[in-house]
Amino acid sequence: MEDAVSIDSSVFIEHFRAKDKTDTKLKRCVRTYRNVYVSAVVKYEILCGSKDADGQYWQDTFDSYTVLPFDDDTVETARRIYQQLKRNSCLIDTGDILIAATAMLNGLPLATSNYKHFERIDGLEII
Repeated sequence: MEDAVSIDSSVFIEHFRAKDKTDTKLKRCVRTYRNVYVSAVVKYEILCGSKDADGQYWQDTFDSYTVLPFDDDTVETARRIYQQLKRNSCLIDTGDILIAATAMLNGLPLATSNYKHFERIDGLEII
């Protein structure tokens, strides 16, 4: 069993939409990693995009994981990522930068289904 992983919004959404939830990427991460974390930014993205009727589902989901805060250190890490992406002319969504910064600051690989954006970030381990 691996030690820890951070989960991106795309993995939660993929699991939510799956008819068979027994072997989604989220379930595989939970089985593989001892500690599963989620960025406060991921929680924000999901809750903002969800229907009121699904609120309890998402609250129960996030209660199952440790939510990592968005703090000053994360801001500084995100700023460095942004500058690197801008310098390379390959900017991505601000939310994705903040999610990546949270994972990197905490020394965590990021489980995502959005490789296209996250692979642009130097030093981010993607699952």
